[in-house]
Amino acid sequence: MDLQSVFHPFTWHELRSVQFARPQAFYLLAPAALILIYWLWRPGNIRRAVAPILRAIALAIFILALAEPRTIIRSEGTTRPALIDASASITPAMRDYTVSLLRDHLNYHAHDPALIFGGITVEHSFGDAASILSQHTGCAQCAPAVTNLEAALEKIAGEPAARGGNVVLVTDGWENRGNAANAIGQLRAAGIQLDIFTPPGAEAVANISMSELNLPPALEKTEPFSLSVTMTNLNPSPAAGAISLYRNGGLVDRRMVTLPPGQSRYDFPVRAEESGLISYRAEFKAVNPRLNIYNEDDSLQGWIGIGHQRKMLILSDSARDASYLTSMVRRIGFQPSVMILNGREYAGNPQGYDAVILNNVPRNQLSPSAQSALVRYVTGGGALAMVGGDQSFGLGGYENSAIARIMPVVMKPPQHRVRTRALVLIIDKSGSMGRRDKLTYAKMAAHTVLKTLKNTDLVSVIGFDVQPFVVVPLEPLEQARPYFDQLVDRLKAQGRTFLLPALEEAARTLAQSGAAIKHVVILTDGETGGTPEMYYDLVSTMRHQAGTTISTIAIGREANLPLLQAISKYGGGGFYQTDSPENLPELFVEDVQQRSADTTMVEKEFVPYSIRPDPVLRELAGRQLPALKGFVSTELKPGADLSVFVNSNGQRNPIVASWKAGAGKTLAVTTDASGRWSSLWVQDGLFEPLWDRMLGWLAPHSAVPQNFGVALGYRSGHIQVNLTDYSPNSAISNAPVNAMVTAPDGAKYSLALSREALGELSGSIEAPRAGTYNIELTSGHAPNHNFPPLAYTVSPAVYAEVPRPAPNYALLEHLAAATGGKLNPASSQLGLSRPKFEQATLLSPWLMLCGMILVIVEALVRRLTF
Repeated sequence: MDLQSVFHPFTWHELRSVQFARPQAFYLLAPAALILIYWLWRPGNIRRAVAPILRAIALAIFILALAEPRTIIRSEGTTRPALIDASASITPAMRDYTVSLLRDHLNYHAHDPALIFGGITVEHSFGDAASILSQHTGCAQCAPAVTNLEAALEKIAGEPAARGGNVVLVTDGWENRGNAANAIGQLRAAGIQLDIFTPPGAEAVANISMSELNLPPALEKTEPFSLSVTMTNLNPSPAAGAISLYRNGGLVDRRMVTLPPGQSRYDFPVRAEESGLISYRAEFKAVNPRLNIYNEDDSLQGWIGIGHQRKMLILSDSARDASYLTSMVRRIGFQPSVMILNGREYAGNPQGYDAVILNNVPRNQLSPSAQSALVRYVTGGGALAMVGGDQSFGLGGYENSAIARIMPVVMKPPQHRVRTRALVLIIDKSGSMGRRDKLTYAKMAAHTVLKTLKNTDLVSVIGFDVQPFVVVPLEPLEQARPYFDQLVDRLKAQGRTFLLPALEEAARTLAQSGAAIKHVVILTDGETGGTPEMYYDLVSTMRHQAGTTISTIAIGREANLPLLQAISKYGGGGFYQTDSPENLPELFVEDVQQRSADTTMVEKEFVPYSIRPDPVLRELAGRQLPALKGFVSTELKPGADLSVFVNSNGQRNPIVASWKAGAGKTLAVTTDASGRWSSLWVQDGLFEPLWDRMLGWLAPHSAVPQNFGVALGYRSGHIQVNLTDYSPNSAISNAPVNAMVTAPDGAKYSLALSREALGELSGSIEAPRAGTYNIELTSGHAPNHNFPPLAYTVSPAVYAEVPRPAPNYALLEHLAAATGGKLNPASSQLGLSRPKFEQATLLSPWLMLCGMILVIVEALVRRLTF
């Protein structure tokens, strides 16, 4: 028997709540009293009365024990957990409100459970939670820079103590991670009704936010429109500052304003001066920075698509050359169709496109029928641009061709210097190259390089791990070709990596070659071994004394990138890094072609000059331009317009030239569009504006009557697209309309707009991160119908954790209604319940013990007195 349970300790307060299970046992006290009187009368003297009194008391105690007395202790359990928002958007005053609400109005006790959340949900007792919320720093362990209401609701749905009843949620409802609506199903399954309380908004915070930028998403033509900016001043006093408005990065208007507390709207009259996809950005800067401590919400960006979306065909030999050009063309407002030829022949027809770009494509990759089609396309009113590179203009074999005749420049054939070229490929064959087929792709790259070499060129392949292995000795390609592939395929991935001995072997091999042009290409995916000084001395000797150029290719991020970059820099070659082994053949070919001996391609730094006035560059004409690192040498034809040139050997070499050809027009850009030669234009921010003007001249917008309306909006991580059809018989909305979306990270996905009502289509585009989402609308049954280019920029302020003037009532009302709860109910309506507990403690064991002791004492007294 557990004595502690039998002889449970009790207090005097507990005795006051004694109850008896058998109170009828007290009737036995009457006979006990008569027996006591008899015992007191019988002794005859008071000395002998002690024993009868003790005997009577013991009898009374036994009778009391028969009544089964017990104490009843009543207590309450804990209520369901409270869910408390402790993110950075909850100010200290709002946290104080939360504690007061739960403690003073909803009667939460210190031992009641509570869950505090920001980006992470943490369990505490309410007493600990109140202490944490009262601190100036708030709940640091909750990741307060983020609000993930969805994760918090999912956690409360999994709490057994929260199931089957009302749960109190205190939050402002603004979330920047997850989607709280996704947790409704779990809350319903757990039987949880959310009773939601909102702290008062941030009425007096040192912050000024730009809350809205309103402008039409699409216009039929260039025309005036109104752009409005809504500002919210959360300070208790007026705040002065400047609102600046930019169009495509250029300042359009700046206005000094004094913002009263609360919201203010400012309208800017704007005239669209060009067609396409135009960006407008508004920024606010406070005169007193102390009145605006959160800078995340000081700017907004919007877009207008003016006119129909022009379609452009881009032909490019490699995806690498086309990558930057394609993204830039899309940002300008074109709908690009990109064809990567990669050595294949193009035999299509350009009809139906507003413009065509030949981006570093050689003539032999255009079929004779395609060349003829391009000429007919231009003379019939089309627009063609040829962009420079090592396979364009004269370098691509276009001299004396039909295409050359419609271009504004005279193309020069490649001017070869008859010099012997020696190429050494150093390929890492360590164990790590066996993963992800890296060595397999390296072998393919070595095979592909042979296609770019002449039979008289010298070639060698050296494999290495910790030691170099001459796989193919240096000899003319004509002699090595029969067994080259077989020898290279013998490379097996094994061992560790040490590059230096292999580079020394390449230096010895090339020193004995007698070749005029010597080039080394190094490919590795890991640490190179050795110290940088060892490599620098060797590379410097090879470059300056032996005339050898060295390029490096790194696979992945584990390679010694700084050293490989330094080797290529001091070796006079190129550095390439790729995470995809399948890119190796293209990188090998690109590097070897760049080290060719053609003098038609000029690779050195020149300062270009623009001519003013100029119909192509317009307002950019006459502007000082950053240096170019190369171009393809051509001559301007008589009658052609020269926009940009460089001085080389005392002559003006065209960089941008144009003219009319028949009913159409052509544009020659002799530098590249991939950043190889024009990298300084990209860095200076001039590349895109220049191309915007050039393509605007090449394929200007034409006003097309717009028989529909477009509206774009943002809500809860989604961009809402609404299309209203004003066409006869609702011809547009009766056909499927798809939206092709390009996300900020370049990912693409499509969405079919659904029919909401007669003449109305809508769709919801997932926008989980800040940035610009480009939207291309196409009609399945009406492919010739042109929609305007569209874009929507999700501001970083949407995901910023800043105090807001009002809670997110739309979301919170939805959560409360969907779970059967209430939003901001009166405390009397809440009905929080607590379990009631009663604990009974029997006193009979104590009484029986006392009675037995008195019986023993009575026996001793009786023995002594009788």
